[in-house]
Amino acid sequence: MKIKFILLLLFIINTVTAQIKEKITIPNGVVYNYADDKLNEKAKKLLTESLTNTTNDNLLGNNLIIGPTLWKRFKNIESLKAIPDSLIFHIDDIEVEGKMSKNLKDSKKIWDEVKKGISGNYQIRKANEDELKYYWSTISFDIEEPLFVLQTEDHLYILNFLKKEMKLFWLDEFPNKNAYNNPIDKGTYKTEGTIKTYKNGNEVYITDKGNKETKLEKVIFLTSDPELQKNSSVEDLQSVFEKTNKIFERLFKNSKREGKIMVQFELGEKKNEIQFAVKDDLDLELMKEFEKQVNEEKYPYTKKDTIKFQLIYKVNSYNDTE
Repeated sequence: MKIKFILLLLFIINTVTAQIKEKITIPNGVVYNYADDKLNEKAKKLLTESLTNTTNDNLLGNNLIIGPTLWKRFKNIESLKAIPDSLIFHIDDIEVEGKMSKNLKDSKKIWDEVKKGISGNYQIRKANEDELKYYWSTISFDIEEPLFVLQTEDHLYILNFLKKEMKLFWLDEFPNKNAYNNPIDKGTYKTEGTIKTYKNGNEVYITDKGNKETKLEKVIFLTSDPELQKNSSVEDLQSVFEKTNKIFERLFKNSKREGKIMVQFELGEKKNEIQFAVKDDLDLELMKEFEKQVNEEKYPYTKKDTIKFQLIYKVNSYNDTE
């Protein structure tokens, strides 16, 4: 009798567990991790409250990344131009430009622009197969719920929350051909790959040289998407970026010299290695202190295999162009 009761209890628990997860169609090759409905509903409530109450931004934290399609539409908005950190991710030899907020004030600016464009009815739902293919093509980590698509009359926003902090960390837009008049809607989007720009029949990417600034210029991943996804997480990578950026900004923000810094991280299962390179007319005493402080930090290890990426910083310099 006791055995039967235990088996019945296990059956009930398994049945309830199965019921609390809304299943969706996951494309082949995409790693998608479900959360239970209670967690998803909590994130959905935060989102709904923020959309209906202009002063409620509890879903936001210091860090918020704008993905490539949304940034293409937002990049000329005056209130967002001043956000200092542009990101260019080199993934599988394709450059993708985005933006990253590193404080709550800038995160609110970004979210306010989204809310300005929402009028009338909207729907909050899970992503469909094509939307997941697009999102997967732009990131280098496993997809973790809570993940929603905010569907409005004109736009399809992709919103990904950090599970533990319950804060929005990634915001992008699915390239919807009915959404707005944009060259990307006329054939350049492929669900099998990433966003590509074409000129005279050839794939190209032209980087604006930008302004003469002191900031993180770009992140270059030297490890393939599958290896990154298998061995690290967005939280781990973000912690590396944040620690290194703080040291850089503290030391170089007032430097009058010009140049570039490359910091290459090799994160392994048991050992991490960091290499540095410089060019142009950098202050080498500052560079020596920068190297010392970066090496003194503790960085996360990988699950198994080594992953490599570079952070390229510019000091009173323009972006590199191709």
